[in-house]
Amino acid sequence: MENMMLLSKFFDALAQSSKNRYIFVCDIQQDIWKGSKNMVEQMGLPSDIMVGGGVIWGEHIHPDDRERFIQDIADVFSGKTQMHDMVYRAKDADGEYVVCSCFGSTINDENGNPLYFVGTIDNHGIANEFDAVTGLFTKEKLLDVLRENREAKQKYNVLFIGILNFTEINNVYGYDFGNKVLKEFANHLFDYPEAEAFQAGGTKFALVSSELSFKLMKQVFEELVEYGRHGIKIDGIDVTLVLGGSYTEVVNFNVDERAVYTNGIRGLGESMKEKHGELQVFSISNLDKNHERIVLINALRNSINNGCQGFSLVFQPIVDSVNEEVKGAEALVRWSKDPFGSVPPEDFIAWLEDDPIFYDLGLWIFRTAMKLWKEIVLPKYPEISLSINVSYMQLERQNFRKDFMKIVRDLDFPVDRLFLELTEKCRFLDKNFLRNEIIFFKSNGIGAFIDDFGTGFSALELLLSLPVSGIKIDKSFVKGIENDERKKIVASAIIKCAKDVGVTTTVEGIESAQMRDILSDYDTAFFQGFLYSQPVSIEEYVELPLFDRKIK
Repeated sequence: MENMMLLSKFFDALAQSSKNRYIFVCDIQQDIWKGSKNMVEQMGLPSDIMVGGGVIWGEHIHPDDRERFIQDIADVFSGKTQMHDMVYRAKDADGEYVVCSCFGSTINDENGNPLYFVGTIDNHGIANEFDAVTGLFTKEKLLDVLRENREAKQKYNVLFIGILNFTEINNVYGYDFGNKVLKEFANHLFDYPEAEAFQAGGTKFALVSSELSFKLMKQVFEELVEYGRHGIKIDGIDVTLVLGGSYTEVVNFNVDERAVYTNGIRGLGESMKEKHGELQVFSISNLDKNHERIVLINALRNSINNGCQGFSLVFQPIVDSVNEEVKGAEALVRWSKDPFGSVPPEDFIAWLEDDPIFYDLGLWIFRTAMKLWKEIVLPKYPEISLSINVSYMQLERQNFRKDFMKIVRDLDFPVDRLFLELTEKCRFLDKNFLRNEIIFFKSNGIGAFIDDFGTGFSALELLLSLPVSGIKIDKSFVKGIENDERKKIVASAIIKCAKDVGVTTTVEGIESAQMRDILSDYDTAFFQGFLYSQPVSIEEYVELPLFDRKIK
């Protein structure tokens, strides 16, 4: 009895080690299951000890996945196989389907008969404090630490580091190799125990310290630059890392932690894109040259907090490449507010995309775009579709699926008229996670496109591994194609490759009839660009001459 009580305590201790990982054990002979208490709470199970637990859990499995699950468990119980390894969708306590990955194996008696079935279930719909690829604390944990420092009025310094050449590494060696690079670099950050290390989104990292001075933090950055320059060895291959960085000293506790984060990330962007990796230094106590940006970021954040005042949507038509009939539109966001005037989206999206408040703006865009489309466009043109961008920051949020699908249900929006465009930075998400997200939306009737194909999101392995409906070739990739034979060859190859694997192609940035004619010869499916229309309001969109005639 004492041993059983001790084993039970061991089980409970292990079960509490992770928010999103469940532990289970099953007595196969008696069909008695014991599972983690967090699994009971989060997945709506009747108890942590269940007779016939496999049947009960099977009722939570998505109907499309249930038969595979039942057959695989039957093979385990019969002794036909000793291992269960499956990814499926399961209904949680709120009635929403989340992607789960389950791994288990049997413990056999001396005759090889299965006695116990033990394993883990990872709920990928629940955010974890640790990043799956690097093992570092997540961006959400970083914000919690910054908030705690602000509330405790604790002065601190934060160093952001980014890998400038990661896209090239990914494209040359592949996605999985790139993840190993991130993991190896993250491991090196543990060499600085005076600072807490975080994965700050994508290929960005952060070190936070209340002990290290600016001089020492700068020394840390210089050491990291040298570490990357001398190269790291992955699978026998020497890889050189080119780094950029930004440093922020925080001694003003009236500044929101999100503004600190956004400012640091923006500084990192300047280091990586404009300063050739040079460390950018800011002080939140002395805003001097950084004042204008901080004011603008705060104005953007205030606009979002006030119901997205100053934000509006415009729509750019997407046409069929054969007869140039309108087939849909992409929703695009704009922002204008005194005294700033109209701020180009390429500026404020870059400032906001890494700010947690961008999530709220994203939900506003989804709701507003779908509402306008259903009320104004579909009554007049019921067959055309709406495309909306989705960023990596939105996808990795714990409640994104639930929040997005609630908007769809609230508006009763026809899902067969809705597409999501995965923006460039989505490539930094774990490939399996991204694949599962696409599968989830596809299972709900919503298609997904890879946006910005031909820029950083150009790895062909993503085209092969992600179950997307199509790709959108970025306008920068085809600009000047009329006089560039190499671009013609590459564009033709990409479009043919996409078609051969059953994926449609949309080309953005069509500005001339000559460009249109060249790409038409390559069997492109859809066009988008100023040749047809600039982005316009929803009222202007439904009155476009495109709906009545062909462009010549």
